[in-house]
Amino acid sequence: MLDKLLAANFRLSSLMVWIGGISLIGAAFMVTLDVFLRDVFLITLGGADEISGYIFAVSTAFAFPYAVLHRANVRIDALYIPLPQTVRSIFDLVALIGLAVFFFPLTWQVAGMVQQSYEFWTKSITPLQTPLAIPQTLWFFGMLVFCATILLVFLVALTRFLRGDVTGVHDVAGVPTLDEEMQSGDGGHAG
Repeated sequence: MLDKLLAANFRLSSLMVWIGGISLIGAAFMVTLDVFLRDVFLITLGGADEISGYIFAVSTAFAFPYAVLHRANVRIDALYIPLPQTVRSIFDLVALIGLAVFFFPLTWQVAGMVQQSYEFWTKSITPLQTPLAIPQTLWFFGMLVFCATILLVFLVALTRFLRGDVTGVHDVAGVPTLDEEMQSGDGGHAG
């Protein structure tokens, strides 16, 4: 069951990271066009900086689940790699708990902020008057999927650890070795 959920989460996170990446490219084009128009024709699109800020926040949140699933979160390899596999597995579980301790309350706070934005229909104090609930909801969705991903990866890793499968813990939550990164060619996801 957990493995099926993990596979579905891989598909969702891949879709989210593509959406975020395409959005960032669109924002870059929009800002470039705005700068060009301002410099050459003395006109502006207006709001390109604001919209690109929203896109950056949302795309970052959309990339978090992908980073965890592809084991791209940063850890200190020099201290980690020489340790026995069982100790590394414990550290992998602790690292996931650390992510949860930080991001679960943060996501809770984001939920409250989104709720207030909807209640008061808060708008940005810019010429665009963007209803803040729109970008905040997308940001919250990314954070929510990230929290679900942390929980799912933790449960899969814990289940494998309790079965004595420390290699399985490494495969889902461990720091990729240099050999794995070179073999995969995609930044560390070997499976």
